[in-house]
Amino acid sequence: MLTFDSLLFRSLATLSLLIAIVAALFFARAVFLPITLGILTALVLHLPIMALYRAGMPKILAVAFIISAVATILTLIFVLTAGPVSDTFESYPRIVTELRVKLFHLRQTFAAAEQASDAISKVAEDVKNIVKDPEVQEVVVREPNFLARAATSLADIVTGVVVTLTISAFILVMRRPFLTLATMPFSTAATKLRAARIWKGVEREVSHYFIVTSIINAALGTAVGLALWALGVPLPHVWGIAVALLNYILFVGPAIGTMALLAASIINFDTPFQIFAPPLAYLAINFIEANVVTPHFLGQRLNLAPLAIVLSLLFWGWLWGLAGMIFAVPALIVLKAVADKSVSLSAVRRILTPRRPPGEAMEPMPPVRVCYPERSHS
Repeated sequence: MLTFDSLLFRSLATLSLLIAIVAALFFARAVFLPITLGILTALVLHLPIMALYRAGMPKILAVAFIISAVATILTLIFVLTAGPVSDTFESYPRIVTELRVKLFHLRQTFAAAEQASDAISKVAEDVKNIVKDPEVQEVVVREPNFLARAATSLADIVTGVVVTLTISAFILVMRRPFLTLATMPFSTAATKLRAARIWKGVEREVSHYFIVTSIINAALGTAVGLALWALGVPLPHVWGIAVALLNYILFVGPAIGTMALLAASIINFDTPFQIFAPPLAYLAINFIEANVVTPHFLGQRLNLAPLAIVLSLLFWGWLWGLAGMIFAVPALIVLKAVADKSVSLSAVRRILTPRRPPGEAMEPMPPVRVCYPERSHS
């Protein structure tokens, strides 16, 4: 029987282990981030690679074909967005100044702005100081530092993508050793077989989810791009790509896209209709996608509790920044897929599953089959 001291020691040891793991992930993120994203990418690409393999293509060629296709798509996205992003970086100080001026004039057009007279006066004073300050050349002097940081970040992103795709390719080609590593923590043949079956099921679930989600996000970006083109927003294709990528970050991504589109509309347009029409159109299309399209094609597959999503975004965003926020929801999806197929993780499954309305039947647990070794009868 465990005593209080032994329970306390075990709890402290577990807490210390968790703190050590988080510290390692934080300080060695340059190592763990591409490895983690590589494993996730391998999970996502598993289904199309196996489809090509069953169609008769050698596995190594199937992996090379899919990885090349992903690299081509990412390169196309980079080519289409590199120019506008670079121009934005170069004109960043001018954009900030112009946005402040436009906000000042926009607030003056509304009667409700009178309640914020102190804030308006401060903004007007900032604009006056920027225009009349004889030391305004300091902005120009500091600009190359901003561009240098942006260029460094871009180089880090490109390097991270190359390393991630390389790791994914090795994992997909060497799938048998990877399954061996996944089942290594288990001791008996029955538990190893059970773990292998769970892992294969997770591969199918996660791959199907992200392939369908990617198609939906591409359609969302296309629809938003066409709507913005009809409204006269500059560079609608860039906004369509940005919207599609941001939609992978639940809750936070659409909010970032809306605020960025509103800021761009304030800079480029003058009338209230022209300013608010683009972000409202984006919100309307995103609402239809989130409440009609995605539930129709995915149903309740890997449905996650909103609180779990928010906490995961906060934790991984603090740990790995923007890359962590992109990884936050996939991490929950993998954990949910494993918990759905494991009786021992039923508590985790209940935490990650959203609460159902009163009177609605609970989703039954999937049947669990346990294989026992055959016994000889004497």
